[in-house]
Parts: sequence; structure tokens; C-alpha cells
Amino acid sequence: MPPVSKERVDPILENYLLALAGVDQCSGNAPETVRSRLAVNLERAERAYADAAADGLVEVSDDMEAELGALEQGNGQSRRRLHGGAPITDLLVELEQGTDRANRIVRAAILRQEAR
Repeated sequence: MPPVSKERVDPILENYLLALAGVDQCSGNAPETVRSRLAVNLERAERAYADAAADGLVEVSDDMEAELGALEQGNGQSRRRLHGGAPITDLLVELEQGTDRANRIVRAAILRQEAR
């Protein structure tokens, strides 16, 4: 199997790091539902990154490349908002949407490989 392109995995890694930052920067005063959602999102993001790094992004179609670009843009926006001091509760939906996108990309790539 050919090596996974670093450029392809980078948006998935950044999504995982943003999920980790969300958990780390969540106030202890945040509602339990927010803390729980952030923890679940982190687990999902970590799994997507592990799958992508292991073998999930070897075969990437053009539409998946476009999705990776959209994920990268979304990650950039979330990162800027996080660094700008936006409350983590305001970023929760964005972080979850990024992880959903990352998981769709990885699943599609794995299914594409399995079909070959």
C-alpha cells in the first residue's frame, strides 16, 4: 500500500487537535451536556485521525479532495475563532460539524479502498 500523503491527513489531524483544544479550554462551569458533547467529539475526531493516518486516505477521489479542502477551511475558521477568544460553547457546533465531515471523508476513502 502506498504511503498516505501528509497533505491529505493534515486537515484530519487539525480537526483532532481542535477537538482536543475544545476539551482543554472548556470551563469547569460549563454545563455537563457541553462537556459531554466535547468529550464525545474528541473521541470521534481521534478515531477519524487514527483511521486516516493508518490507511484511510490512500485512495481519494476528486470530490473527497474538495471535501478535504472544505474541512481545512472550516478548521481555519474554528482555529481563528478559538484563538480570538470565542466561548467554547459557541464553537461546539462548528467542532462537531468538522468532525462529522472528517469522518465522512475517512469512511468514503476506506469504502473506496475496500471496493478495489
